[in-house]
Amino acid sequence: MIEKRQVRRVTPVVLAAAALLVAVDVVGALAGKPLGFPYSPLGVVSLLVYFVVGFVGAWRATFMAGLLAAASVGFLDATVGPLSAWVAGPGSLGQVITEPRVFAYSITIGTATAAVTGLVGAATGSWLERRRSLRGSGVVSGGKAVRR
Repeated sequence: MIEKRQVRRVTPVVLAAAALLVAVDVVGALAGKPLGFPYSPLGVVSLLVYFVVGFVGAWRATFMAGLLAAASVGFLDATVGPLSAWVAGPGSLGQVITEPRVFAYSITIGTATAAVTGLVGAATGSWLERRRSLRGSGVVSGGKAVRR
C-alpha cells in the first residue's frame, strides 16, 4: 500500500513531468505547422519521461509508487496535453467531434504505454536501489559477498 510519505516524495516528480510533457505538446503544436516540424519524434521524449518518472518514483519511494506515478503522468499527458495543444495551436479548425470513442481510445493507449514504460523504469529503479542499499550495508562489496 502506498503511504502518505511516499506520495509526498513522488508528487513533485509527477507534477514536473506532467508540466514538461504538456509544454512539449504546446510547443509541438505551435511549431508544427509554421516550421514544418514533424510531431512524431516528440513521442520519444514522452517515453523517456515515463521511464524516468518510474525510475525516480521507485528510487524515492517504492516500485508500486513508481509505476503509478508513470501511469498518472501518462494519463495527464493523454488528457491535458492534447487539450492544451488544441487551445494554444490551431484550434478546432471547424471540426466537429463526432467520435468521442477515439479520444477515450487515445487516453487508454497513452496511459497503458506510460504504465508499461514506467514499469521498466520502476523495475530498474528498485533494482538499483536494492543494489545501493546492499552495498552500503557491507553485505556486498565489489561484487563479492562478504562473510561475517
